[in-house]
Amino acid sequence: MKNFFTRLGSGLVAAAIIISAILASKIGYGIVMLIAAVGGVYEFYTITTGIRGVDEGRTQKQRRVGMVVAFLAVLFSWVLHWRYTQADLAVILPVVLFFFFLRALFSKNEKQFQQIAWDIVPVVYIILPVMLLSYIYFEKGALFALALLFLIWFYDSMCYICGSLFGRTKLIERISPGKTVEGFVGGMILSLVFVFFYDKILKFLSVKYGFMCWEYSHFQWLFIGFVTLIFATLGDLIESMLKRNAGVKDSGSVMPGHGGFLDRLDAILVAIPFAVLAIFIMDEMNQAKLILEFLNG
Repeated sequence: MKNFFTRLGSGLVAAAIIISAILASKIGYGIVMLIAAVGGVYEFYTITTGIRGVDEGRTQKQRRVGMVVAFLAVLFSWVLHWRYTQADLAVILPVVLFFFFLRALFSKNEKQFQQIAWDIVPVVYIILPVMLLSYIYFEKGALFALALLFLIWFYDSMCYICGSLFGRTKLIERISPGKTVEGFVGGMILSLVFVFFYDKILKFLSVKYGFMCWEYSHFQWLFIGFVTLIFATLGDLIESMLKRNAGVKDSGSVMPGHGGFLDRLDAILVAIPFAVLAIFIMDEMNQAKLILEFLNG
């Protein structure tokens, strides 16, 4: 119970800071994304020292390079989104990926492609999802991006509560012994009920406080929510798999009761790319509907 209240308290404080920063301004959003990306990359290189087969000295060097790359990539992504939608994915991401090939070319490491592989993992796992979240933020609005993040946080909390109260059957015990089928099902049901009313909730908030927010129907939000939450679950398990391979309990200790950056970002990092896919499908369906209505009119 003490751990629950510690987890709850630090979670509420962090959530209040993040929500305020994201809704306050584009600069506030940019700062949050920079901290998340750089912090996540720092932890990734730190906890994978052993499984990458490198010493602490080389880890420090690779970690510094990775953090600088994360900072610059997310910064330029944020700057480009002020004017060009998705330009970061077309311009910055390929440069970042091939930078590590060029770096390995002049490296003294005898296993260059192993080094390239390990350097590219945090780009795909951490930096790319942050770029995609920026697409949602600038294209659909701050309230929409925050609504997706809040849904994942809500789902995580409901899974934790349902699992603590009713958990009996392990979900994937070899990867994450603490996660249960009952927690997953209970969290999913409660979250889908919640997201079903997202269209009215977001419409009310956007009108009352003047936020721009893309509108979707009840059932479109159900689809987006279901896809997002399925992959949020898998994201949680993927990070558990990473920690199990690395032999650590938490990725860091930045938040009491929650662990590190990756412990808090785990579900979000994998969920966001598939949320973008679900949003794209809904947008295309809306466009097709408009075209059919025009042709039949």
